[in-house]
Amino acid sequence: MAPARRPRTEAAPAAWLEGLTLHVEDLRRSLDFYERLPGFTVELQRPGQVAVLRAGDFLLGLLAQPRIARPAFHLEIATTDLDLLHQHLGAVGIRPTGPPRRRPWGERTFHVTDPDGNQLEFQ
Repeated sequence: MAPARRPRTEAAPAAWLEGLTLHVEDLRRSLDFYERLPGFTVELQRPGQVAVLRAGDFLLGLLAQPRIARPAFHLEIATTDLDLLHQHLGAVGIRPTGPPRRRPWGERTFHVTDPDGNQLEFQ
C-alpha cells in the first residue's frame, strides 16, 4: 500500500532537470567524444577530474571515476535533421550502431555508444 499523501498547504517551488553527470573511466577520451557532437561546448574543465559541457540549456558533466560496477546511461538527444547528423558523426569518427530507423511508435532514431558504454539516442 502506498503511503498517504500529505495535503499541500502552500505552492511548491518549481523544479526542472538542468543536467546529468556521467561517471567516466578516462576523462580525456570521453571529453574528446562529446566535443565532436554538434552543439556540445566545454563550459568547465579540470583535467583528470571533471568537465562540464553545454548543449543548449542542458549541462552534461563528466566525472573521472575508476571502473567500478556502474550502470550505463541512456541519453536522448533531439536534432533538426537526423540523417545529416548521422552523416556528420560518421565523418568525425563517431560510428553509430546503425542507420536511422523508424520505431514502431513512429519516431526515427539511431544510437551511438560513448567510450564508457553510455548509449546516446538521437531523434
